[in-house]
Amino acid sequence: MSAPLRDFKGCLTAEGFRALAQAPPGQAPAELAAHLTGCARCQDRLLAGATTTGAPPPPRERRLPPPPWRLWVVVVAAVLLALSALAIGRWLTVR
Repeated sequence: MSAPLRDFKGCLTAEGFRALAQAPPGQAPAELAAHLTGCARCQDRLLAGATTTGAPPPPRERRLPPPPWRLWVVVVAAVLLALSALAIGRWLTVR
């Protein structure tokens, strides 16, 4: 006997999500597809990838901050851009 595709709240179970994932495009079970279009909770679970109940979310990957020299490159570029704009403005007004 197969597991139920919806839980007691009416939302999709892991088996329901698996049935949707294994169906060819455009040929998903009609009642599951109809429920998914109207249920924000199931849409969130589908987009989050949490198709198994009770499983903790995967650990987030820790990102390192950018190197300090990159800040100085941006500051120098901004100063050069401002000086260039002033020089071009002065050149245009002198003519």
